[in-house]
Parts: sequence; C-alpha cells; structure tokens
Amino acid sequence: MTTVTRDSKALLDRTLETAAGVLDAGRIAAARRRQADVLAWRDSDYLPILYGVRCEAVADLPDFDWAEQFADPAASLYMQMKDVIVAASGDGDTVPSVRADTGVVNGPSVLGAPFIVPSHTKPVCNGHVPRDELAAFEVPDDIRPLGVIPTMVEHTQHHLAALRSAGLADLVPVRHCDTQGPFDIAAQARGHDDIFLDMYVDPEFVHSLLLKSLDIYVKMNVLCKSLGGHPLDSGPANEYWMDPGSVRLCDDSGILMSAAMYRQFCADYVGRAFEPFAGGWLHYCGGVPEGGRPEGLHLHEVYCSIDGLRGLNFTTGGDWFAEVKKVIDRKVAFLGQMPRGPDEPLEEYFRRVLALCPGRKGMILHAGPRPGEGERFLETWHAVQDEVFT
Repeated sequence: MTTVTRDSKALLDRTLETAAGVLDAGRIAAARRRQADVLAWRDSDYLPILYGVRCEAVADLPDFDWAEQFADPAASLYMQMKDVIVAASGDGDTVPSVRADTGVVNGPSVLGAPFIVPSHTKPVCNGHVPRDELAAFEVPDDIRPLGVIPTMVEHTQHHLAALRSAGLADLVPVRHCDTQGPFDIAAQARGHDDIFLDMYVDPEFVHSLLLKSLDIYVKMNVLCKSLGGHPLDSGPANEYWMDPGSVRLCDDSGILMSAAMYRQFCADYVGRAFEPFAGGWLHYCGGVPEGGRPEGLHLHEVYCSIDGLRGLNFTTGGDWFAEVKKVIDRKVAFLGQMPRGPDEPLEEYFRRVLALCPGRKGMILHAGPRPGEGERFLETWHAVQDEVFT
C-alpha cells in the first residue's frame, strides 16, 4: 500500500500542478461572462450551469480538518484547490476562486466576539460582547489588527503568492472572505436573544450597532479586494462572477424576524452594504427541503425591493419552483439548485427549470449529472435552451 503524505506544502504543490492541467482559460472566460450576464439581468448565449465530476487525480488524497486549515494556510488552499479541480473537471460554467476560509467570525471578531476553532467545522463564536462594550466601540479606519482579521490577511496573502508562483493567479482569483452581512455580524456579536429583545427595548442601540456592523462589512470587503487586486464594482463575489457588482451578503439571522421588523431594522443596511460595490447577491440558510420548512420565503418581496440586490440563493421546504418563479418575475436572478424527481428524465427536468425564465436570463443553476448522463449533460442543457427559447 502506498502511503500518501500529509505534508500540506507537498500536497498543495501537487494540486496546483493538477489544476494547471485541467483549468481551461477559454471556458473560464465564457463562464465569467455568462454569470455576469445573469446577475446583471442581461441576455446571454446560454444560461450557466454549475457542476463538477470526480477527478481521480485528487479523489484519494487526504483531508485536513478545519482546525488544521485555520493553523496552516497551505492546508486550507490545498483543500480548496481539490474542489477547484473537481469543478474544472466538468464542462460546466463554474468560475474557480479561493478565499481565506476563516469562517463566519471575521466580522463579529472585529467587534470583540470570542470564537473557537474546532476541528469539525469552521471557526464559530462561542460567546457574546456585553452591550456597554458594543455601545462604546468605534470602528477604526484600519480593521486589520482586530479579531481574526490578521489570520484572514495572512491566508489571503499566502494564497495569492502560491497561485502567482504556479502561474494560476489569473484563472483562480482570491475572492473576499466570509463577510456575512450587517445583521448577521451584529447578531453574532450581541447574541440573538439579546438583539431581538433590544429591538423592542432599545431600538436606537440596535441601529447604532447595525451602523457599526455595516461599516465593518464594507471595510472587510474593501480590504479583501485591495489585497486581491480586484475593483470594487466587478469581479468575484464569493463563488459567482459579477459585472456590475462584487459582493455576497449573508442573512441567515435576518430570516428569523417578520417582514415588518426586517423593513424597520435591516433592509436599509443591506442596500447600503451593496452600494459601494455596485450591487451584490444575497444568501440565507434556513429552508429545509426534507422537513417542509419554508423559512425565509416571507422576506423575498422585501429582498427583491432592495436596491443593488442582483441575485438570491436559497433552499426551501415550500413550493420551490413557485418561489423561484416569483423571484425571477421580480427581475432578481435565482442562484442555486432545483429539485429533480427521482425518475425524471434529464430533458424534462431542464424544460421544467427553464420554463421559469424569461429567455436566457434569470438563473444560474447548480445541478449534477446522474449516472450515465455525464457525457451529454452540458450538451443537453444547451440543446433544451435552444428548443425552449427559440
């Protein structure tokens, strides 16, 4: 039996060499153009589809846990490059990129939130900041010395140097870290129970904290783009490519409040978060398809009314197709997967998905081929578009 090394530098060099052999500059350029078209509500030649396939070159390589990745940027980049290779091994419209994968704690840690680095998941907050400390805190012009940001910068600079050395920097940009969103940053630092009570007891404090969290969100994104050499108004926005636009905003905590409360406390800050970057897209976790849970759907009308929102990523236990149609009808692109019946033929599934779109705009689909479909998957996706939109 051959023993595979767990030397992170050697493994990273191996994956960078493999990536150089599978990354296709022409395909990446087409994928960037198609994704940017969808997120700018422009017609494209084809709606993009994102998927990966098994790559034997990396299939049996070892993994590093999250604590190991946090401590070793080479291990973190290696793990991400394995995913880049899997995506590039398919023929789809994935736009490769990597990031300083330091978890959701980047923003809250600037406010002083304590965090832990477990092995089984990314760094998470394990405590909250007292109200008086949050009230007294002033966001400095330079946030680089605060919280986890020094580690984030170290990882970003490492990834940039490694990709440049391998000749891959133009094909695999280093995007912004997990910057969350104004309310998610505030809620993690203050604590969800407390911040929801604060909305009733001391709304002025909540708005003050959200202004600080907005400032942190913007400064984190500006810092990441400065480090990565990206303009503020276009380029990698997490896993998608935008032009115009360049950021993702997470709202996992925002979906816990009513639409009325969201309008009062959150919507304005989301719009202001997008403004410096010419727009962005929004993600929330919450809807559980298997559990019939529809969290977040009650905010879609509000989301779609926010200036600068160009795309929405969600899952739901509600009527998935109907909810996606509502989003697209409001001229906001849907980004994500769509459920497929267990015995549904590929062509019929694609027709059902594409029927939601007003032509070749409105959706970036995440879907993977089932056994036996790999060789014709992308060809079928394009052929059905030619049929439906002719």
